[in-house]
Amino acid sequence: MRGYYPTEIPKELTNTKTLAADVVALRQAFGGSRDSVLIAHDWGSVAVYGGAAREPDGWRRVVIMNIPPLAYWAKVMFTYPQLKREFYWWFHQMAISDVIIPMNDYEYIDGIWADWSPGYDARDDLVKAKDCMRPPGHLQATVGYYRTFFDPKKFGTPESAAEQASTWGHPLAQPVLYLHGNHDGLVPLSDEKLHNEVRPLIGPNAEAVMVSGVGHFMLVENPAAVNRYILDFIKS
Repeated sequence: MRGYYPTEIPKELTNTKTLAADVVALRQAFGGSRDSVLIAHDWGSVAVYGGAAREPDGWRRVVIMNIPPLAYWAKVMFTYPQLKREFYWWFHQMAISDVIIPMNDYEYIDGIWADWSPGYDARDDLVKAKDCMRPPGHLQATVGYYRTFFDPKKFGTPESAAEQASTWGHPLAQPVLYLHGNHDGLVPLSDEKLHNEVRPLIGPNAEAVMVSGVGHFMLVENPAAVNRYILDFIKS
């Protein structure tokens, strides 16, 4: 993902249109065929919703983890319980967050992980996550994702909503596997909501799986289970 070390620091703050364009450009740069597969998590999922929609014939399979489609966010993001979970969207708008986030060896990131993947010992993973933000300029580049998407002057306006809908608001035509952790502390979902509300919004060829015993960072919490779901789907 652009801006996270060791990738370069973008000249401008990253926005969702750029993330979607990156997905398309990477496939072209790697010489990917129509047999290509996309696998994504969190901000990567936003990029993939947009990139897969731009090139519906460019991907054989798409796997998305833990971030529901934009149409679902539109239903829940302004509810009081979800607003509390989304505090960091607004905190990152403040310049002081550039100072607070790195304090005490990025203790802020420890808290985010604990909230989103409760009960998981992330000490080994946290070192790697923090290393992606330590070099000069990279923290500002990664926080910049939030400063463009949730810009207080634009966010929630009809113009902003239309911009996001045009980027990653389209149902995907490809076969999609959506995975969600049943302990996800950022976007809590019941099995019923996952299958009845989220899955239909992803696309007509989407299937959804609630992965038991994991939270938001399922890919490191239980890689064996997650990889099994992914590989079975890709082989199908």
